[in-house]
Amino acid sequence: MPAREGDCIDMTTTQDPADGTSTAPEQLVGHLTVTKLILTVLAMSAPLGAVAGIVPLVIAEGNGVGAPMTYALMGLILLMFAVGFTTMVRNFPRTGAFYAYITGGLGKPIGLPAAFLAQLGYLTLLVGTYAFFGDSVKVLLVSLFGQAFAPWWVWAIVLWLAVSALGHFNVELSGKILSFLMVIEVLIVLVFNVCVATTGGPHGFQFESFTPSAFSSGSVGVGILFASATFLGFEGTAIYRAEVRDPARTVPRATYLAIILIGLFYVFSSWALVTFYGVNGAVDAAKADSTGMFAAGLRFYAGNVVAEIMTCMVVTSLFAATLAAHNPLARYTFALARDGVLPSFLGRVDANHGSPSTASATVSTIALLLTLPFVFVDVDAVTFYSWMFGIGTYAILVLMATTCLAVLVYFRRIRHQERAWNTLIAPGLGLVGMIAMLSISSYYFPLLVGGNFAVGLGLQLFILALAVFGCVLALVWRRTRPEVYRRIGGEPETPENAHA
Repeated sequence: MPAREGDCIDMTTTQDPADGTSTAPEQLVGHLTVTKLILTVLAMSAPLGAVAGIVPLVIAEGNGVGAPMTYALMGLILLMFAVGFTTMVRNFPRTGAFYAYITGGLGKPIGLPAAFLAQLGYLTLLVGTYAFFGDSVKVLLVSLFGQAFAPWWVWAIVLWLAVSALGHFNVELSGKILSFLMVIEVLIVLVFNVCVATTGGPHGFQFESFTPSAFSSGSVGVGILFASATFLGFEGTAIYRAEVRDPARTVPRATYLAIILIGLFYVFSSWALVTFYGVNGAVDAAKADSTGMFAAGLRFYAGNVVAEIMTCMVVTSLFAATLAAHNPLARYTFALARDGVLPSFLGRVDANHGSPSTASATVSTIALLLTLPFVFVDVDAVTFYSWMFGIGTYAILVLMATTCLAVLVYFRRIRHQERAWNTLIAPGLGLVGMIAMLSISSYYFPLLVGGNFAVGLGLQLFILALAVFGCVLALVWRRTRPEVYRRIGGEPETPENAHA
């Protein structure tokens, strides 16, 4: 019986009907469960690193003790986004996630730049995390042994070798490693959270964090800006469509659960931090030592040994985040090659592992070539990371907002039996929320790149230029390479989409 569209091919090789010889499989192979898929994609948000590094910034620079409400609001907006996103998973079974869904809703001239922005977003997050990892290892080694032994880029290359090797194999291996690291990260944070929740901390229980006055205090916009960055990764569920069991069920379930779990995790963690330091002292503590705020609280309850383990786990958290960014980038590259946008050799499936090994190796090479020049110029690792982090976060927010619009348009164009909640109300609310987030990110973008207005403006213009280039290229291909144009987005040529 032939496989249905969207089904996972449950084999590593296929047999040539003529001579019985083994050939490479035509599709990626994998059997990720809901749990493994959730842990795999959420590793990109580096929960331990986020609680130790970004949540204190939301408290210090954002809306202070109202940080938990900021995370709750972010979770609600992203849940609205997820309703339309997962409805597209059911009704538009294509690989490519953002790229495919935007193409299906808004047409190929918008879909191709979406693909380029997705690749840019994941690539910049990937190379930025290499630099941040290298710098974090230096800091860790100095704290443990009094010296770093090597510059940051040496440790970044060590990480590059590990990620490149793991990217060659089946996603199941990466999934197991990421799942293990994610569980350890979450457990460490929960040690602190549960202790605060059961004792009330040194200053007693507080629920002022959930009042309107606390939410509106300080700079809500800055708080939302930093909080949005900690949710990155959950959208990657759809890119693994061909590598999960029963994608029509697994992908939507994993998407919803990822948002709910990570949202509750950050609400609980930010509340615990504010409660531990007290309503009157949390902001001052975050401003005085944002990077050491969580470690000090954990040390209070669990002692120096656990706090030192946490410091080491921040490094492994960055390793997990790097691998979690590498894998979807390789799969976007694979999907674009299969559609004819990129060279066809990038769409090969490894005969032994059922993985996009060629695309993965190419992505690794590009990441290395992009990182190396910054080793020889006067840009430190943290500054380089902030630039890459800003580009990646902004590009993905643009894609999420565009996807909400694509959902609204797609279900106005076709006949369907979905409820209005799935195709109109929730995606519409998600679009409003995403536009608000994107507007805030646009205004405060320099904060994501170290506070330099000129650098921020230049990077935003670069993102815009890439989108325009993709649109123009698609229009040119419609006239000069119609066979490639028709395949953009993975859509078959039908009367309904031939004019897109």
